[in-house]
Amino acid sequence: MKIGVAAPLALLLVLISSLSYARDVPIYPALSQQNVNVGDEISVKINVDQVSDLKGIDILVSYDNLKLEYLSIDKSMLIDNFVEDILPDPELSKTTGKLEYVAALGDRGPGIDSPGGTIFTINFLAKSPGEAWIKLDPNDVSLGDSIANNIPAVIDNDRHIIQIGQVFRIRRVFNYPNPAPDSEGNTVIRVETMAILEDMEARIYDISGEIVTSAEFDDFDTSNAPVYEYTWNCKNEADQEVANGTYILWIKAKLGSEEKHETWKIAVLR
Repeated sequence: MKIGVAAPLALLLVLISSLSYARDVPIYPALSQQNVNVGDEISVKINVDQVSDLKGIDILVSYDNLKLEYLSIDKSMLIDNFVEDILPDPELSKTTGKLEYVAALGDRGPGIDSPGGTIFTINFLAKSPGEAWIKLDPNDVSLGDSIANNIPAVIDNDRHIIQIGQVFRIRRVFNYPNPAPDSEGNTVIRVETMAILEDMEARIYDISGEIVTSAEFDDFDTSNAPVYEYTWNCKNEADQEVANGTYILWIKAKLGSEEKHETWKIAVLR
């Protein structure tokens, strides 16, 4: 009698399992924009089609780290109740051109059933002109169910292309902290542009129009271009601390034969 009950039950479980995995689940990236400019942010959605009993994800993305810089990951509503186990390390990602995101449903019991949608969104900064790309690594992408089995998936591993151009424009100029200086007597001048500059110059004047100090392009940190930073020690060219007051920062940026200018007020208060 027990055998007679157990056999149909086992068959039913097999049928349920086979129904759950009746088709491989497509996983694919989708670009918010395919044509951007240096300095723009780019959002790449990692999407999944209809899925059942989804309990965990492990997704590795490769990208052109010479032209793109990883900024952050935004979890979608589809996995809102998942707990992040591994978030990409920005510095490691910058070096390797790879980022991995791992998350799982913390609650006991079955996974989620969904008609599909965005799993998460990756945000990048376009940092250099040219043709950039992003792709999923098929050997390092997996979906897991509530009994720790892999959910069969079809991985889109094509290179998705992003065209990055340049619009020569200064987005903003500012310093921090402001009022200056910080505890070490410095303030950082930050210039954010929409292009990879060929040259730049900075001058700081007092309110009477007398020059206090200046900086050349080589004095700026260009490692995060199109963001450029220069640390001013709040001293004049004679290496003397400047008095409290308001100072005028003047920036000249150059690309080819074009020049752009911008000004900003720096407050010094010790």
